[in-house]
Parts: sequence; C-alpha cells; structure tokens
Amino acid sequence: MPANNKIRSAYGTLPSAERKVADFILDDPERAMRMVINEIAEAAGVSVPSVTRLARRLGYKGFLDFRVALANGAAANGATQKLSPITDEDSDSTVIDKLCGYSIMSLEDTYHALDKEAFCRAAHELAEKNRVFVCGESATLANDIARSFNLLGMEAITLCDELSMKIYRSRFTKGDAVIAFCHSGRNKEIQEEIAAAKEAGAETIYLSSYAGNQAANTCDYFFSASHIGFTKLPFRIENSSSVVTLCNLLITLVARFRGNSIEGGRRKRK
Repeated sequence: MPANNKIRSAYGTLPSAERKVADFILDDPERAMRMVINEIAEAAGVSVPSVTRLARRLGYKGFLDFRVALANGAAANGATQKLSPITDEDSDSTVIDKLCGYSIMSLEDTYHALDKEAFCRAAHELAEKNRVFVCGESATLANDIARSFNLLGMEAITLCDELSMKIYRSRFTKGDAVIAFCHSGRNKEIQEEIAAAKEAGAETIYLSSYAGNQAANTCDYFFSASHIGFTKLPFRIENSSSVVTLCNLLITLVARFRGNSIEGGRRKRK
C-alpha cells in the first residue's frame, strides 16, 4: 500500500501532532520526500519524535523507510491528490465537489492497496464455508451484506451488538467464516470476535482503514478499506463506500465460485 494512501487511511485516527505531519506531507509530498526528518518536523511545527511516531504508526521501521516509501509511491501513482477540508467559506457547490472527491479518493486508495490474488483466495475459501458471520460498526450495512449471502444459499448471521458477539464467541467452528469491518480498528469487541473465530479455525476477513491494529495482525486476511474523514462537524459523516465496494466484490466472487449467475437482477443457481 503506497505511503500516501496509508496516511489518508489512518488520518482520522492520528493524534494532533502526527496529523500536522500528515497534513504537511499530503500537501506537498514531492518536497517532503527530499527533506530530512528535522526539516519535516520544523515545517510541520512539531517535534522530531512526532515524525518518527507517524512513520512507525503506519508500519515503517523508521523515518528513512517512510521517506523511501513516499518516493516509491509518488513514482508509482504520479501526482498525489491533496486533502482539502470543508470550510465555512466553501460554496454549496464546492462542498458537493469535496464530498464526492473524498469518496472517489477513498475508492482509488482501496483499489491501489488491494492484493487481488489474496482477495480471490479469501473469496474461494469463503465460498466453501457453511456459515458466514458479518460483524461491524453499522448494523444496517452488516444486515445488507448478510442478506446478499443468504440469497446465495449461505447461512449468514450479523453480529453487531455486544450481546450477540459474546453469545457466538464460543460457537465458531472450522466451517464458519467471519467478515468484520471497522474504520478505526479500535473496536475491542470486533477484535475479540476475530481472535475467537481464528482460534476456532474459522476463516477471518477484516476490512479496516488502519492496518496497525491487533485485529489486522490476527486475522487470516486483512484488506485496507480506505476511509477519509470529511471535516470537523458536530456529528459524524460515514464514508462506507470502500467497505461496500470490497464486500460487493466478495459477494460477486463467492457467487461465481459457488456456481451462481446474476441475470435480470436475480441470483440464479447454475
């Protein structure tokens, strides 16, 4: 996953000092990749350790590895898009442009980070399972995903509340699969659900915008679902487009592997 994509995906979880470093790098990545750590810290108005902490939070051993990744990412992807927060001065039309732009950027980051070979392998294994559990922050989204698997003839159950998670935590088997999604990667219940499923031998697939968390290191398959926060508002705006896209890909591949075709909007068994 390119360094700039990692920054954007983890952006919403970053402490204030590390976010300042991220803002500086995303605003001018070509300049940042030519600077030493002291210069970046000074330009961002933070301490040197803050730059190091950001690099390690994103999964790099240190700043040098981080700077190399920035250069490689720029070479691979060409011009880098910038984050442009919504402000009170923006026109209504500009707000629309920015919100749509954030969603497009999230999908692009998710696509560039996707390991297609691993994703197809995960879908193949999922197609052979007897039972699928969908576990996530949004019950509405989880129910929609589970409904699609049920239409394919698979038993699918949603686990979106603490009680149901605890009930099934000791009931996972090798014939099960758990698909979990969490933007921040900080949901303790979801982490425990993945750990319990993995211990029972179930297949575990985790979708999150932040790779540096316990669940991402525990699961069988981790796929980055880039999530770019829109702006600071008194309420939270969910951008689930990347999770929805990855789940739709899983459902489509599972349908193919199980011998289902989709015609006229209806799934038919071949």
